[in-house]
Amino acid sequence: MLQLRVVILAAALVLAPPLAQAADLVVWWEKGASPEEDEAVAEIVAAFEAQTGKDVELVLGPQEELASALVAAFKAGHGSPDFYFTVVDTGLYHRWAYEGRLVDLTDTIQPVAALFDRDALESVTVLDATTGRRGVHMLPMGMASHHVHVWRSLLERAGFTLADVPKEWEAFWSFWCDQVQPAVRKALGRDDVWGLGLPMSPSVDTENGFWQFVEAYEANYVTPDGRLVIDDPEVRRRLIKVIDRYTAIYRKGCTPPDSVTWDAYDNNKEFLAQTIVMTINHTLSIVNALKDERPEDYYKNVVTIEWPVGAEGQLLVIETFANRAAVFKDGGHVATAKEFVHFLAGEGWLGHYLDFAGQRILPPMPALLESPFWLNPDDPHRMRSAMQLLTQPRSKMYEALGNWRHADTYSVWPEAIHRVATDGLAPEQAVDEAIARVKQTLRE
Repeated sequence: MLQLRVVILAAALVLAPPLAQAADLVVWWEKGASPEEDEAVAEIVAAFEAQTGKDVELVLGPQEELASALVAAFKAGHGSPDFYFTVVDTGLYHRWAYEGRLVDLTDTIQPVAALFDRDALESVTVLDATTGRRGVHMLPMGMASHHVHVWRSLLERAGFTLADVPKEWEAFWSFWCDQVQPAVRKALGRDDVWGLGLPMSPSVDTENGFWQFVEAYEANYVTPDGRLVIDDPEVRRRLIKVIDRYTAIYRKGCTPPDSVTWDAYDNNKEFLAQTIVMTINHTLSIVNALKDERPEDYYKNVVTIEWPVGAEGQLLVIETFANRAAVFKDGGHVATAKEFVHFLAGEGWLGHYLDFAGQRILPPMPALLESPFWLNPDDPHRMRSAMQLLTQPRSKMYEALGNWRHADTYSVWPEAIHRVATDGLAPEQAVDEAIARVKQTLRE
């Protein structure tokens, strides 16, 4: 029998240890962006119960609450769920794998490994220091790819068309700032509309934007074989250019002044309110918020467009990561949890979930990504997103290349951007301070 409860407060998850020992399987799953997404998860769990005769406790909750509750449960010694999934993960998976908390799923995934995207599998094949072995310690649940969303209707009010959008990196950003913004303000008779919606706060969206600029300026400070080259003067020069070019958009007044305080949802809100003409986002959540209630906007007035080429004219590497789930040893139901993983990956239920979660994540299996659902030419957003993932080079997560501690360093970069924007810190100083913090964290 399905025992479904929706989490309101993180504390509710840790009040009564140990965690749901009466159930045969405890599943924590991030609450969806739509009721249909949650219904799909409940349907999956119900089908698993019907097939196996096992009792499952399903806990749905916001990502932030699930993540904080899980960390709190670890600290309190309350154990953990058996299966855990959030779309935007906590950044702790590689650490947990290194510490031996995660179950090695290699034998479970192996029969269907050929179905998965190679990059997705590589990102979850990591070291468990307690065994000294690398293994598949997470289940790829989806892929996230960075998108560019534009109000075509506002662009046309400004006197431009999509054909006018430059394909070169520097010209691309200048277009929205120097040409579109003044023109759309004049056309609308308003000064509260901006050409761009680029976050400048110490938030995850700013972090995502930073890494996309890193790819454009080829400023990666970890090599593909995992070597740290952050002390290379050329790498430092490129990182300074990244910070300088990113924050120039704020200094020129081309993104809203309150973008220095935005959380992960504020660029969504501003775009939907048509106060910004263009924004970037790591999921399709922005445009899909329009689909049911404002279909005219979804299908005609908003478009998802291609990124420009990189700053040196190179094919742009797109900031990409795998959405991952994990099985915890401390959950106490390892065999049943692995059975659930096989049920998702090997019996088609992951694809069923992704049909409803498509507004946020793309399939980690090429055969699913190449399906009519994703390659429907009548949809102006899904097909563009799928083709981008299928055809353009992708970024690599540093922690998957070697040292898991890299995941603990990423927040230094949006903090650096925020200080340059709000405090007037020189990009050179911001980069030097960030480099020092990265090196210190990696030594700890």
